[in-house]
Amino acid sequence: MTAEEHKKFLEADFDDVSLDNLVDISKIRIDRNRTQERRKKQFLRAAGNPYLVKVGDTKVKIRFANNGVSFEDAFENLLLMS
Repeated sequence: MTAEEHKKFLEADFDDVSLDNLVDISKIRIDRNRTQERRKKQFLRAAGNPYLVKVGDTKVKIRFANNGVSFEDAFENLLLMS
């Protein structure tokens, strides 16, 4: 992911996309036998924009506080749960 793509993903808003165009992350399956780096890439390919997704019929905008858990740590925890 380039810096420009990352910025575009971060700036996307609910009004920018319809529910039908979002990926339902509850249906993404990650191969646990792959390395962590490959699991990250697999998720990003499947999810498209990792900050704006859906779970069932609910839009989800993911944001992180500047002083909270880093995106990478939160993303790794998400992969470990799958």
